Amino acid sequence: MASNPTTSDNRSSLSHEEMNEWFNTLIDTIKVDHFLLETDTASTEKKELYQALIAKDHAKVFGDMRTASSQFFIKQLVLEYAQHIYTSRTPLKLALGISDSKILVWAEIEDNDEEMENLLLLSEAKINGKFNIHGFYINSTIIERSDAIPVPPHYQSILQ
Repeated sequence: MASNPTTSDNRSSLSHEEMNEWFNTLIDTIKVDHFLLETDTASTEKKELYQALIAKDHAKVFGDMRTASSQFFIKQLVLEYAQHIYTSRTPLKLALGISDSKILVWAEIEDNDEEMENLLLLSEAKINGKFNIHGFYINSTIIERSDAIPVPPHYQSILQ
């Protein structure tokens, strides 16, 4: 069974071999990082991480973790949303506004295209059902062609 990056593995325990392999890999990675830091060949990002860890700068460490997790979950959310809506038909226009925890969707559809509207709303519901537990969600605005409302400037057009 393939692992899903947005859900945790609920096994009650790891085998002794799995646990040892994980810890050995972690320790080896830290040893390599230590060598890179000592020889001043570590990346700036790695240097900043270890400086924050060593200085016990918890706000920086957790802030960086928050940024990284937001990037991970937003990427997954957008990819899955696109897979849902690009199955058969697409809206006339599609634009996204992205923040730390939500994706604003601006979609323009043909007048009275209830099938497309339902597809967009169902896609939003499926994505929100999956990602809400992690604090990420989609909020859609669906307009019809006759509304003649331009895409707001804080959105990025994906489909025109």
